[in-house]
Amino acid sequence: MDTSPLEEADDDEDAVDLTMTAEIYGVLREHAWIGQVGADHDLDEDLFSLAVKRAAAYGWSSTRLSAGAELGGQRWGHADAGGDWSQDGRVRQLAWITVYPATDLREQHLPVLPLTRVMVESLGRVGELGFTGLTVRVPVRLAPDTRFDLVGDAAWFALAAPDARAQAVVSVLGPVDTVAERVRELVVQRGHGQLHAEHVEHVERLADAHDRTTFACDLPEWTPDAAAWLAEVFVDALRAVGVPDTVEIAIGRDTPTPPHPAGVSRP
Repeated sequence: MDTSPLEEADDDEDAVDLTMTAEIYGVLREHAWIGQVGADHDLDEDLFSLAVKRAAAYGWSSTRLSAGAELGGQRWGHADAGGDWSQDGRVRQLAWITVYPATDLREQHLPVLPLTRVMVESLGRVGELGFTGLTVRVPVRLAPDTRFDLVGDAAWFALAAPDARAQAVVSVLGPVDTVAERVRELVVQRGHGQLHAEHVEHVERLADAHDRTTFACDLPEWTPDAAAWLAEVFVDALRAVGVPDTVEIAIGRDTPTPPHPAGVSRP
C-alpha cells in the first residue's frame, strides 16, 4: 500500500498553480524546403499555431470560443507556447507549452504524453528533431492514481529492441529529499521490470527555496514517448508519497536538462 509521509497542506491555505508546462529540448534541423512551402501557401507557422492545430486534431483541446462551440471533454485549455528554432546546431528549448489541465475529467492522467506528442509532431512538420530532453512542471495535487495504467505502459515499452536501452538522468525540483529513497522504490515498482533507478544526489537548497534531487535511470529506449512515460512514473510516485506541490521533473540523456523559464533557450 502507498505511504504518505508528507503532510498534505490545506487546500484553502496553500494556493495551487493549476497550470502545467512541458518543454522539449534538442536540435532542430529545418527541412530545406520549408521556407518555400511557407511562401507558396502564405503560411507563417510557429510552435503555438502548430500545437493548437495538432491538439484540435486529436480532440484534446480547442481554441473555439463561441457560445455552444466548446469542445466537450477537452483535456486542457491553451495558455501559451513557443520555441527557439535557431539553426546553429546547438541544443535549444525547441518547444514549450503551458496549459490549464482539466480538473473535471475523473481519473484522466495529467496530459504529459499528449503534450509531448503535440510538440514532437509540430516540430516534425518543420524539420528533423534530435531529441535530448523533456521537462515538465506539474501540479502533483491534480494527479490521479495511475498505477493500473502504468502496468500497460511497462508492457508497451517492453516491446523495444534489447540493444535500445538507454541511460537517463531525472532531476526533480521540489520537496522530495526526505522521501527520495521511497520515490526511487516506487519508480522501480511502477516500471514493472522495465525501469531501474538510483538516487544519485541531493543538490543544495536553491535560491527559490526548493531542493533538487537527482536520480540515474535506465529505460528501454531513448525517445520522447519513453521520456514522457518516465515522467508519468515519477508523477505517480510523487503523488503516492504525498507531495502536493507543483514539481519540476527534468529528464535528460546522461546529464540533466537545466531548467529554464518558458521561452528561454538553453545556452
